[in-house]
Amino acid sequence: MEQMEHPSFVLLSLLLQIILILFAPLRKKTKNNHIVFLLWLAYLIADSVAIFGIGLISHNEGSSCAHVAEVDRALRAFWASFLLLHLGGPDTITAFSLEDSSLWRRHLLNLTFQVGAAIYVFVQIFPSDKSLVLPTMLIFLAGVIKKVERTLALNLSSLPRLRERVLSQDVALDDESIFDDEDIVAELDGYSHGEEEAKLPESIVVKHAYYFFQISKLFLTDLIFTYRQRYISRRYFRSVSAVDALRVISVELHFIYEVLHTKALTIRSKWSYVFRFIAFIDVVMAFVLKESRNASFTCSSRETTLGIFKLLFSLVF
Repeated sequence: MEQMEHPSFVLLSLLLQIILILFAPLRKKTKNNHIVFLLWLAYLIADSVAIFGIGLISHNEGSSCAHVAEVDRALRAFWASFLLLHLGGPDTITAFSLEDSSLWRRHLLNLTFQVGAAIYVFVQIFPSDKSLVLPTMLIFLAGVIKKVERTLALNLSSLPRLRERVLSQDVALDDESIFDDEDIVAELDGYSHGEEEAKLPESIVVKHAYYFFQISKLFLTDLIFTYRQRYISRRYFRSVSAVDALRVISVELHFIYEVLHTKALTIRSKWSYVFRFIAFIDVVMAFVLKESRNASFTCSSRETTLGIFKLLFSLVF
């Protein structure tokens, strides 16, 4: 029974990650209370399951009464790194509500303790069993990268930090943007007034929505846009049909959701691509190394580990 505790927690944690990956994108466009409740429950429980699993492994390793086969002890260290990877969470959701982003310090403290617990497990196991040292450390590094990325995403999406970013951008406050104001209106030349059909191409809708998203960030941070921004907004939405106006607003709301509730602010930086590539290579190498060492495991442990590994790899990466 003791041998099955840790795979069971890993499977439960993985199930919660699957729920978050599949259902989180639905939150911004569904009114189904059952889906929202399921997502809320999975969001609250996911971290607790992973943290409890790591704590259980470290507790068993520190207990002198725990007598486990050496090969299973090596697997325990591997599970600890695996659960740390789950704490990074999926890209589709980092905060269920705006208040969650303000708890980024709690996640930072949580990262410190969980990394410490994982290292404690390694210190207890690796001196006597080095069969899975390299795969475990590769997954551990990927898990730390994912958890740091999540903590940073929460920090950047918190309203105080978002306000600082807006205030520090002369772009938003000095009536400048990556698009010229007049260009936005000029692209409506030839637009037929009085028609309630969708006339704007999808690429133009996304471009205009992103422009107005830069303005809407002022409202999110309790700031006021300038007279020129107000003038351009009124002129634009008076010029397009109601259908096109709703299309632009819909994409704009999508941008707002991505900034406030996902890892959008972190994954778009060049350093994020570098660290994500490192994490991806770590998982691939760990998978290859784990395959080469499967002969040393019992049949049930080998099948369970391999199945979980393949499922996580296909979903997260």
